[in-house]
Amino acid sequence: MSWLQTQVRKNPHKLFIQEGKKQYSVAEVIGMVAVYSRALLKKGVNPKDRIIILLPGGIDMVELILACFEIGVVAVPISSNLTRTEGDAVIEKTQPQLIITNRQQKQIHSPFSHFPVPVVSIEELPSIAQGCVEIKTPYTMELNDVAAIILTSGTTGTPKAVQLTYGNFEASCNNWNEFLQFQPEDQFLCCLPLHHIGGLAVMLRALLFNFSVNLVSAFEEKLVLDTIVKFPVSIISLVPTMLKRILDLDGGLDALKKLRWILLGGGPSPEYLLDICIKEKLNIVKVYGMTETCSGTVGLNLLDEPHNKFYAGRPFTGAKVWTENEELHISGPMVMRGYAGEENANGIHNSHDLGRVNEDGLVFLDIRRKDLIVTGGENVNPIEVEEALMSLDGITDAAVVGIDDEEWGQKVIAYIVMNYELRITNDELKRKLLISLSPYKLPKEFVSVPSIPRNELGKIEYGELSTMV
Repeated sequence: MSWLQTQVRKNPHKLFIQEGKKQYSVAEVIGMVAVYSRALLKKGVNPKDRIIILLPGGIDMVELILACFEIGVVAVPISSNLTRTEGDAVIEKTQPQLIITNRQQKQIHSPFSHFPVPVVSIEELPSIAQGCVEIKTPYTMELNDVAAIILTSGTTGTPKAVQLTYGNFEASCNNWNEFLQFQPEDQFLCCLPLHHIGGLAVMLRALLFNFSVNLVSAFEEKLVLDTIVKFPVSIISLVPTMLKRILDLDGGLDALKKLRWILLGGGPSPEYLLDICIKEKLNIVKVYGMTETCSGTVGLNLLDEPHNKFYAGRPFTGAKVWTENEELHISGPMVMRGYAGEENANGIHNSHDLGRVNEDGLVFLDIRRKDLIVTGGENVNPIEVEEALMSLDGITDAAVVGIDDEEWGQKVIAYIVMNYELRITNDELKRKLLISLSPYKLPKEFVSVPSIPRNELGKIEYGELSTMV
């Protein structure tokens, strides 16, 4: 029996999805799931076929993904921001039977428009599902079957296609329930995209553990704050940039204080931000994980261990973390089947993140190798420089990179977003930065930009910075 079928038998009228002012019970969701399932079967798809889902998010995307799960079809949710090159790679790796999108996306240029793969709009599916011909699928969920293929969220290069099984999802959800102790009255505000593991995992945790999800299809700090204020939100998952933006709003701190849990992952958390969270007693859980490990697999309750704030946390049940050649390796039942078109991972993933594990089992995460800037023979951590900049009044966002330079080998360049009411000069910036940074770490240039390009998870898209000046 599927997760959705189990839940509808136990709690058919329980709220499952809140989207704006609209509410959808488990029974209402399964009604549309049945329609979509029937339509997909009538289109000739079979268990283990792959379907690309190109939708902006929302309840339709939830129901379509669950429809795929009901009939054993592999869901491949993707971002509408993919380039043609990335689209080519996705098609090549996943070999889909069908592409589902919406009318608007179907009419505009699509990264898949030049491929001979049938494209159907989701609005067509109810009419396709009609008819008296009985259509059945013999599929019964098997934990070893691939449930979804999720693209990694890397900011450079072509994303990899990660195959996640039902067993991966179940193990990950169980670990999070053990750590957070989900309650039926919990409402998890999901402002991460459903085509990313951070959003999809929230939906499945709610399905398995009988709490509700408040869907916000895109992160806008004011909308997220208003949602926390207006609805019984008790849990949220954020990346550091999102957390800072909410804290910067009037009423942001008070709203966040009422939450039972704030999951904080998606990249290193600046020390100044962690110190604010500790001082204000925000219920932060630091999270370390990735698409390949089916979301977070290491966690730390910050208020329980403020002295360990620089650590990522401890591995969840069944997960093991160790280092080889200074790189963190992870094994356990939540580790992916493997990348599509590549060898089986055999339950082990090399994160390629630098780190170590101490005698108490705490995982310490260093910066990635590719982020190091070597200038004048000295190594500079760009994250350290970004944190120093972000701690200054007048700087609302920052990104630091190294560019080739004949004199220095590389020179440190800082892209900054300024609050013009508190605008400060470059000389003032350097003087204030010298309080926390050695002189060789100081940016050689400061480039003022209107915004820092970030992907849907708030990660900096470094490749786009040079195009902004």
